[in-house]
Formats: sequence, C-alpha cells, structure tokens
Amino acid sequence: MLRELKIKALMLDRNHNTPVVILEIEKSSMVLPIWIGSCEAMALSLALENTDFPRPLTHDLLLNTIEALDAQVVKVVIDSLKENTYYAKLMLKDLAYAEIEDDPASIIEIDCRPSDAIVIAAKKHVPIFTTDEVIIEGGVKMEDSTSKDEKEKFKDFVEHLKIDDFKNYFQNSRGENDESNE
Repeated sequence: MLRELKIKALMLDRNHNTPVVILEIEKSSMVLPIWIGSCEAMALSLALENTDFPRPLTHDLLLNTIEALDAQVVKVVIDSLKENTYYAKLMLKDLAYAEIEDDPASIIEIDCRPSDAIVIAAKKHVPIFTTDEVIIEGGVKMEDSTSKDEKEKFKDFVEHLKIDDFKNYFQNSRGENDESNE
C-alpha cells in the first residue's frame, strides 16, 4: 500500500553537515528523513520558494525534456530502502498514448534518486508516495518536544542558503571558467 508524503522541512544535520529533507507521513505522527546532497538541497529550496533562474537548471532540463517527449510527471514513489540507501521512481504518463484514459500501459517508471524525485515533485506539485515497508525501515516518530528545535534548525538552514549568494556563486564560477578557457 502506498502512503502519501508531504515535505515538512529542509534542515541541516549538524552532526554530518549534510542537508536532510523531512517528509511527513500522511495520517501519522511519523516522518521519513532523507539525507541529500547540497546541490539537491539548493534545488529543493528554490523549488519550494517557486524561484526560477533565467536559464534552466538540471531539474528544469529534465522536466523540459519530459514535456518535449509528450509526457508528464504524475507522481513520485520512494519504493525501497536498501543498506541505508533510498530508491525512488518518477512515474510519467505518456500523453501520446491516448487510446484509453487510465491505461496502465501509458505509465512510464524511471529509476531515480529520491532527492531528484523530491525536487521534481516540488517543482511540478505532484504527490510523493512511499510504501509501508519503507516507513517501517526508515520512519521516525516525531516528538512534539523537538518541533521547536527543528523549526530553528530549518530556519538556520534556509538563512544560510540565500538565493542571491547561490546566483553569485554560479556567476563567479562561470566567470572563472571563462577566463581559464581563454
């Protein structure tokens, strides 16, 4: 059985200095924490803020490609956890496959990292799901006493990921690369 997840927070695990996305499990007091890379954290932060860049970033490129191939993302499924690694699938609908509206043959499953799947789900506002098995293996019970501390950590994380700094980083690194290629 699939259970829907909602993005609750994007935080920084200070013990490992690694971003963590906290996914809230529907109708539950549990969450699913998934550690992600800093680039994916920045992309997720931008998606959650509905911020666009003048040129497509990697996730935008993928979404543009999916649309150009006459398909659309319909949902994301975090379907397994093996040796502390989550696995996910992008579920696409082939829009050219119009014989029957809800034909399962029109669904395309693409293996992907959960961090990328979550960013894409946030950008396209599609649901994120997981299995009961993943919840049993990776779910954590949320305690009310830590919610204030988590909000502070999230606030701190967001404050350190400023969009202008991110844009400047890319502009500066592009300028340095341009100079080294001359």
